[in-house]
Formats: sequence, C-alpha cells, structure tokens
Amino acid sequence: MKYTGLLGNNIQYSQSPQIHNEYYRLKGFDFNYKLFDMQKNEIEKFIDELSNNNIIGFNVTIPYKEHIVNFLSQVMYPANEIGAVNTVVLTEGKLIGYNTDYLGFMKSLQVKGINSLKGRALIIGSGGAAKGVFFALKDLGIESIDISARSKHKVLEQFPKIDKFIEFNSAIDCNNYGIIINCTPLGGVKHLEEFALELKNISEKNIFYDLNYLPEKTKFLQQGEENGAMILNGKNMLKFQAHLAIDIWRASLKEQEDE
Repeated sequence: MKYTGLLGNNIQYSQSPQIHNEYYRLKGFDFNYKLFDMQKNEIEKFIDELSNNNIIGFNVTIPYKEHIVNFLSQVMYPANEIGAVNTVVLTEGKLIGYNTDYLGFMKSLQVKGINSLKGRALIIGSGGAAKGVFFALKDLGIESIDISARSKHKVLEQFPKIDKFIEFNSAIDCNNYGIIINCTPLGGVKHLEEFALELKNISEKNIFYDLNYLPEKTKFLQQGEENGAMILNGKNMLKFQAHLAIDIWRASLKEQEDE
C-alpha cells in the first residue's frame, strides 16, 4: 500500500483523511491517507523518511505552506509565483511542489455559477492560503484587492500588487467589496468565537467566503447570511484541491511504474 497524508500542526480536526480515503475506496486506489501532525523541527526527519515509509506524496496546511518550499527540488506554476505549496509529490527521489488551492478555490466558485468576478475584493489574512486566493482572484478578473492582516510589513513585501492594506481590527465597509474571503483560522473549529474585523453595510451584493469548513457556518458567514450576502465555506475547495492532488500523485506513480 502507498501512503499519502496531510502535513501540518494541530490538525486533528481535519476532514481530509475522510475525503481522501472515501475517494480512494470509490476509485479502487491502493492508497491510505494519514495525518502528519508535527512540530516544525520534525519536518526534516519526516522528509528524509518518505521513501522508507512508502509515502508517495502529501498535502500541506497551516502553518507550513511556505516553509515546505525549502525542502523542494522544484516548484511548479502557479505555486512558484504564489510562494506557497499545498501539495508535494515524491518523484524519483525528488520533491516537487504544487498549489492546488488556487484551482480548488476557482472551481468552488464555478460550481456556484461564479465564473468571473469584477470590482474590488478583500482578503483577510496573509498566509499561504491567502496567496493562492490572491492569484485566483486576479485570474477571475478582480480589478483591485485589499488585504487585512496582522503584519503590514509582510503584506507589503509578499503582496506587492495589492491596492490597500487594512489594519486587522478595523471596521470594514462591505459596500466597497464584491467578495470578502477569510483566509485565517479565526472563526474556525479552533477559534470559534474569534473574528478580527467589524463588518458594516453587508448586503445581497456581497459574497462572503470562509476557507474554514468547520463549523459549517462560522460567525463571519452567519453575519453575511443574516444580511443577505451569498455565503460559501471551504468544504468544496477542500474537496476539489484534494482531487487535484490525487491526480498529481497518481500520474507520478503511473509514470514511474511505466519506466
């Protein structure tokens, strides 16, 4: 049996094993998906033992999507532009990184009938997931993007094309935005009561998207729904990026078997 899994920290809540292993059973793949929950100083040993442990690839989540790049031989587009990797494949002893968050996010909008976006967007957060969303929004046609995060220095350094930086505890006039995306863990299963922004003038013209999928409706999404906004959580994005990752692992394995 070949193994895949999720690399992160404090990720016992994750539904990825259920999504992957159900898909493996459905498709008849001889894979098993595990959680690789570890501290940052344990990652190098984990990488060194991949082949010995029959691990052909893995996903990456908070807080290692940017850190994992240090261990990779090659980073594929758009991950190389984004600067964050959420999918890694082991091919002929080399680690290659991808970003399936980017396409997973786009597809999660498309299945809701949203194939393009106009106007202005607000991203909350500045981590690896926010980077994937930033590039996806650009490619969907968004004209300008503001970011609200804790570190202004990090945002201005890593998101050079943003329109405006917004302090993390600010009041937000939602009338300025078509779509607002929460890319932080705040409001998610480990931070249920936390949310940093005060949201004003929410209406049916807004799309509220929370990358958290547990709970199904975070405080952020509840606020949106109560005021007529369209709401989406991260469940479809998680599913779509998982299927894309599986395709990458399967293609690599087949290529090695055919040699």
